[in-house]
Amino acid sequence: MQSLTITGVTKTFETPKKGIFTAVDNVSITIEEGKIHGLLGPNGAGKSTLISMISGILKPTSGTISILGVDVVAETEAAKKLLGIVPQEIVAEVAFTVEEVLYYFSGMYGVSEADRRVRIREVLRELDLEDKMHERARFLSGGMKRRLMIAKAILHRPKFLILDEPTAGVDVSLRQKIWAMVRRLNAEGTTILFTTHYLEEAENLCESITLIDHGKVIKDGNLKDIQQEFSKNIIHFELFDRSATHLAGVQETGNAYEYPMTALGEDMAKLTAHYGDNLKSIRSEAASLEDVFLKLTNSGV
Repeated sequence: MQSLTITGVTKTFETPKKGIFTAVDNVSITIEEGKIHGLLGPNGAGKSTLISMISGILKPTSGTISILGVDVVAETEAAKKLLGIVPQEIVAEVAFTVEEVLYYFSGMYGVSEADRRVRIREVLRELDLEDKMHERARFLSGGMKRRLMIAKAILHRPKFLILDEPTAGVDVSLRQKIWAMVRRLNAEGTTILFTTHYLEEAENLCESITLIDHGKVIKDGNLKDIQQEFSKNIIHFELFDRSATHLAGVQETGNAYEYPMTALGEDMAKLTAHYGDNLKSIRSEAASLEDVFLKLTNSGV
């Protein structure tokens, strides 16, 4: 089953100066259940507008969005119960303690009275907030407020979780904890839509990505396949015995060798069969996600 299905979604706004502005332009995306999917793009690409439509805050001008088969527009409340979202901006809870904030939100999402206190303790423990539970949320540090927002989003064990720049402005230690939490939640069955401007973060976490620019999808699919598409078509390898007879097309580069690649699997098999145990190392030169991003958007991150 698809966790998220976006079909032909367009969102336009009318502005005093520019008239009709198209923020999202005929976007179609599907995310398989159980995946971590990256939504990437430069500033102003349409990511925030798209997330606002997925979460039911904005209605599409045209097209449809469904979460686990539930239409976000026609069945908004049912769709929201399947969803958890950590927005990019930190929302300050002015009057309440950490525990009170989580108690209120767990009730909103239908967590039973019997389970509420237990679940709050579990989430606070996981995010190292247990000793802050009786403090007023507004007095927390920026990093602690970010943890509280994550806690609010996962209290009801959502089937689909949106993390919009969850590690923006946090220190390295908290970033690692968030990564570990993302992987654990995914292993337990939560599908995750992840946005970030840290492209190495997307490389580490995401199996698939959608890259959008100027409101349009410009690349979508398995991350490794996309990286391979933009890779230099060269296989690098080293040998124990450098006096070996070489295949046609092999070139020496210092202490290693290069072989022009046409089909990765076939060429790897050909080299392995020819050199056998004499192969010290072998690798293809995969493009980084940053390489792909810059080539497709012609912009900085």
